[in-house]
Amino acid sequence: MAIADGILEAKELETLYRIGSESYKLTPEEINSYVVSAGSSFVAPDKMEDRISILYELAEIAWADGVIDKTEKDLLSRYAIRLGFIEENADEIADFMLEQVQNGISKEEVINNILNA
Repeated sequence: MAIADGILEAKELETLYRIGSESYKLTPEEINSYVVSAGSSFVAPDKMEDRISILYELAEIAWADGVIDKTEKDLLSRYAIRLGFIEENADEIADFMLEQVQNGISKEEVINNILNA
């Protein structure tokens, strides 16, 4: 997501490292390794909570530079599909996640709202 628009902004990289260390307990070296191999493989988690979490975090990275471009939104939609969401809903899911991040709704609140809807 951080390089979806072809430009890796400092704020996007900062967000990527924050999410990697806080949510996944990754070291900077591990994050570097993932950045270098970006796009090479992806396995969707089994739990819905984890799938929502990934989409939220991707939306956070997309918003890190304060601008959402079409490639970032399209990538978020594609990940929604890869995570097992229905293709017809992917664009709406991407829009929803981007809106939640933009409005400062926490990841935990988004997850709870979706799982309890």
